Amino acid sequence: MSLEKVDALVVKSVDYSESSLILNVFTREMGKVRGLAKGARRLKNPFETSLDLLASIRLSFIRKNSDALDLFTEAKLRRRFRPTTRNIRGLYAGFYVAELLDFSTVDYEPDPDLWTLADATLERLQFRRNVAARLAYFEAGALNSLGEFPSVRHCVDCGEELPLERVTNLGRRVFFDVSSGGVVCSRCRASKPHYGLTPTTIGALKVFDVSLVGSEKTLRTARTLENWRRALEEETTGLCSIDKLEREEQTRLAFEALDDETLTPYESFPYEARVAYRELVEKYICQVLRRRPRSLDQLPFALARPEKPTEEQTSVEQTSEAS
Repeated sequence: MSLEKVDALVVKSVDYSESSLILNVFTREMGKVRGLAKGARRLKNPFETSLDLLASIRLSFIRKNSDALDLFTEAKLRRRFRPTTRNIRGLYAGFYVAELLDFSTVDYEPDPDLWTLADATLERLQFRRNVAARLAYFEAGALNSLGEFPSVRHCVDCGEELPLERVTNLGRRVFFDVSSGGVVCSRCRASKPHYGLTPTTIGALKVFDVSLVGSEKTLRTARTLENWRRALEEETTGLCSIDKLEREEQTRLAFEALDDETLTPYESFPYEARVAYRELVEKYICQVLRRRPRSLDQLPFALARPEKPTEEQTSVEQTSEAS
């Protein structure tokens, strides 16, 4: 047995006895870890009420050498997942991210890039804007991490190129084989059977394509923010509270400008193309996972065409984000 300290996201929580919890956490350093948090449901416990679903924590645990559950001993809260007022979209999207992490990751197989992408996605999902884009980028990053990102530019059977850039009719129908993991050209579709064939559109394939680029940009932005925060903590040591808050506000505004740039490609597509993408990606993810995440039942509602936020909602979000 050894004592480990890791950065973790709580992706599943189950009550165990009257005072304890069994948790699945996805960690930066060690991948998915399953463990028992003894006494976590008591009023006084060593976890400081930090084990809420989707909380970002610094976790200490004893790793067992056998197949028994690891023993979680202490946790320090880094950030709770608390979507802003009326942000039901971000809440349901966060639940979906939790299920994807739980179903797609393997015990003790670290994936630092996926952890950073997930942590950044959950942090931004707490605010009502651009939920669908952030979720699409996370899906693309998760599929790429699994080695399951589909072939959207070449026929999955013969390799014939589909020139996405030159096709301007986003509503043009094409066929995608969810079993094989890619688009199928008309010649291959006619010459052999495809058991997972589903109709989609050029627009959906283009959204899939830019989502992978968006996930890579999101990851780079998240790393930049981590470096900024680390440097800010060192630079503001010893400064008065007013100067420290001013530097933090400057960092936040700079990050938001950098973060908004990553969302432009997705938001530039018409609503119909994004709807076609959602229909396609959900079918494909269910095929990859060999199961249907329960949170998918709420996503059609959560990702419906958003209403324009009122000035009051926008003010509340900006205040929460600044704090």
